[in-house]
Amino acid sequence: MNSKRWVFILMAALIALSYVIMFSVEAKADGFSSRLVKFDGKVAKGKLDSSGNLIFIGRGTWNAPLKIRFSPFVRAYFELVPFIETESHGILGEYTITVTFVPKARDASHQNLRFGITNRDGDEVTSNGVAALNGSGWAIGLATEREPFEINVSYSSEKSKDLTPVDSQQNNPS
Repeated sequence: MNSKRWVFILMAALIALSYVIMFSVEAKADGFSSRLVKFDGKVAKGKLDSSGNLIFIGRGTWNAPLKIRFSPFVRAYFELVPFIETESHGILGEYTITVTFVPKARDASHQNLRFGITNRDGDEVTSNGVAALNGSGWAIGLATEREPFEINVSYSSEKSKDLTPVDSQQNNPS
């Protein structure tokens, strides 16, 4: 009889522990609220600078450091899907960075986002970008021909057509 009691106590403790673990983990991951993202598969913790920008630092697939800075307004109007992917020698360009945003506000759109890309010397790098609907958000692909070092993502209340929309309804030719 005594061993049955210990088994019951052990099972109750395991159930209680599983509930504690389950409810202590965030139910919805957001790279802005948790300040954690997977940067090409490696976890990166974001840091706030003195202006309130959230900065993630990772290493691009081209084996060089890359810093991505998100303004406070971007964080207020969007959620960041906690995955940042880079690609070298890709379809869009020599260096490609992909991030996914989900709008928090009804009026926020990928057209409100502004991207400034600089190289290691601080010179602006020209880029092209595409936006594709991805669930309830937008996957943004930015491509450059020169190696990027820093990307600044900001918000503007005026919408622009800087990003080329990708029609998700296109038929697959294969």
